Amino acid sequence: MADNVLISRPTYSKKIFGDTFDTVERDKRLTYRLRRWGRQQLQCSRTRLWNILTSLFPVLFWLPKYKRKYVVGDLIAGWTVGIIRIPQGMAYALLAGVQPVYGLYSCFFPVLLWFVFSTSRHTSVGTMAVVCLMIQNLISVHVHDQELSLNEGKLLINGQEVNLTTVPSQFIIKKSEEGTVLNSTFYMSYLTDEQEKKKIEIACSATLLVGIIQLLMAILRLGFLTTLLSDPVIQGFTTGSAFHVMSSQVKYLFGLNKSVGKYSGPFAIFKTFIDIFKNLSHANVPDVIISVISLPALLIVKYLNERYKKKLRNIPIPIELILVVLATVISYFCNLDDPPYNVNIVKTIPTGFPHFSSPSYTYLWSSMVTDCLIMAFISVAITLSLTKIYADKHGYEIDANQEILALGIANILPAFLSSFAVAGSLSRTAIQESTGGKTQLVSVLSSVLMLIVLIWLAPLFQPVPKSVLACIIIVALKSLFMQFEKLKDLWLVSKLDFCIWIVTCTAVVLLGVDLGLAVGVAMAIVALVFRIQHPKHAILGRIMHTDLYADRKKYKDAYEIPGIKIFHYADSPSFTNKDAFRNSLYHAIGCNPSTVLSKLEKRREKELANSEISMRLIQKKSLSTSSPARSIQEKEGSMRKRSKLAPDAESLLDDSSMSILGFNVLILDATMWSFIDSTASREILQIIDKFLALGVTVVLAGPSSNVLKTLDGCGLPSRVSHDQVFVSVHDAVVYAEKVHQETVTRSESVEEPYSNMPGYPGFDSLAL
Repeated sequence: MADNVLISRPTYSKKIFGDTFDTVERDKRLTYRLRRWGRQQLQCSRTRLWNILTSLFPVLFWLPKYKRKYVVGDLIAGWTVGIIRIPQGMAYALLAGVQPVYGLYSCFFPVLLWFVFSTSRHTSVGTMAVVCLMIQNLISVHVHDQELSLNEGKLLINGQEVNLTTVPSQFIIKKSEEGTVLNSTFYMSYLTDEQEKKKIEIACSATLLVGIIQLLMAILRLGFLTTLLSDPVIQGFTTGSAFHVMSSQVKYLFGLNKSVGKYSGPFAIFKTFIDIFKNLSHANVPDVIISVISLPALLIVKYLNERYKKKLRNIPIPIELILVVLATVISYFCNLDDPPYNVNIVKTIPTGFPHFSSPSYTYLWSSMVTDCLIMAFISVAITLSLTKIYADKHGYEIDANQEILALGIANILPAFLSSFAVAGSLSRTAIQESTGGKTQLVSVLSSVLMLIVLIWLAPLFQPVPKSVLACIIIVALKSLFMQFEKLKDLWLVSKLDFCIWIVTCTAVVLLGVDLGLAVGVAMAIVALVFRIQHPKHAILGRIMHTDLYADRKKYKDAYEIPGIKIFHYADSPSFTNKDAFRNSLYHAIGCNPSTVLSKLEKRREKELANSEISMRLIQKKSLSTSSPARSIQEKEGSMRKRSKLAPDAESLLDDSSMSILGFNVLILDATMWSFIDSTASREILQIIDKFLALGVTVVLAGPSSNVLKTLDGCGLPSRVSHDQVFVSVHDAVVYAEKVHQETVTRSESVEEPYSNMPGYPGFDSLAL
């Protein structure tokens, strides 16, 4: 049986409530608050210095408190994530359009910085498919691939013979008999290296700009801007981007990377597939065989990892690394890159670390800024989402702005070390958490394995076929494509969010990642405006014998009190929805007071016109009679009768508000109004004026102090006194009942609310 609640208290208006209970006095002067803030900031102590250091470098806070029991879990998670990072780093570098070694750099330097600056314990950063795709798009815009070939010893660039006057002298061989001869092999190698250097320089320049944008977001506390990217927008965007990622890798599955062009912009994905289908007859059979073996192997083992997770003790079989190692061994001993196989392999992977150098294409930032803004926002939004999910799951707090700062630093500094932009990885984060990782020490342990590869083992991966790396990328997209499964639940939760998801995904697939995201954000904003314009509203009825009020159309036990309308508006009135508020109110009560006033005005004018005609007739008749005194008396009597139709509201209505509007008290339920602006305040006051002109008493219920302050500033007290502003709906109803009783006492029969209901206890029961 439910517990009973029995409360006995007086009715409180806002004024009586404020007079009865003491408030906390605060100095609201701006100068006082500035002085207090200044004193707090200028305080100097060891504790404050330590707090500043630990907030900027969170590792100083948690590392000294590291517990020994975390060692085993962090060690297992670190090596597991590190093993996965090696093939994924190489594969995502291929997706970004740069050499695989730069993917290894991007999985090493940013991870160490993330360890120092992040407050998250589980998020794993590194290469990410969507970000790599956008970097590839930037590279394709600014670097045009050159097709280099040899024909009878002559070097051809895009089918044209090289002009020797443009060739550096070190590649020219001077022979007395044959004249000047080009060293085609070395010059071709030089052009290839220069093109690859330009690609990574473009990627590093874009990464530096992305990091600067994220750093500014952290300094200016602009992390809230990512709220524009709602979950449906992010999920639709990432799913649509997965189609572009897949289309960019399909050509490697068939060995058609030289036959298929690079496209960007609207309908690029269709142009890519058209090229693939046109050249399908020229597919390289060994690449197709490798892909046919690799794709099912990856899918099957990943399925087994998921199904037998507990039996494997949450340590997945590293199928990516196994596949890369096997493919490397076979490629090396079978010489798959030579005829007749002609398999496209990774080739050069240097050992050691890159030189610290400034990105040289920063002058192109003006043309990159749009793509870099998108990359910055997307990487921040996805990383914060991952961070919050696992922080809530494990019950610890994170600092969102510190996470943005960590991500910005993880992009800025590595940009000087030949790394490209990174973000939080969904798959690696899930593996890090499921394998027992408890802290960011996992990042250091996985980086140790990456360090071993960079210093000693990197050249061993030179024979890796690119088709294997493409298979790894495509299978890694499974989690993004699986987001389609969420659409069914999303439809049940919110059909509007469902439409946002579908529109964003479709726009990204058709128009590209940049325009598609813009369409998704625009759709989300339109949906937000629509929700603001069409909030839930209702006329409330009282649950009998309680102080509870509910939508009378939704609950059968909610009965409307005769003579009283309680209008509930479930949003904050503002300039964006003031018209919607007015229309909702008029629709809910079933009449428009402006129309009623207009009709009454027309009736008054008509009656005045009739009175003037009557006066003329009386005057004319009085002239024809012999008693002027009598005619004057009749005239005055007629005027007295017509004077009842004067424009004054009280005489106009003369106790007729119930007959015209059906009620004489309107309660505006403001309990859901978190704020109100001046535009909406003036609109509400105009509405109140119209009801007052019709003799309807307007009462406010439950407005917050800031809402009431804004309304008072716009002139509410001249219309509705503070004695008519109440702390709750029930207090307002008790007052409204008294007003209603006083209004109808002049009638022969007084109708009490719910009087037609059996067992109704009478008006006094309203004051619980």
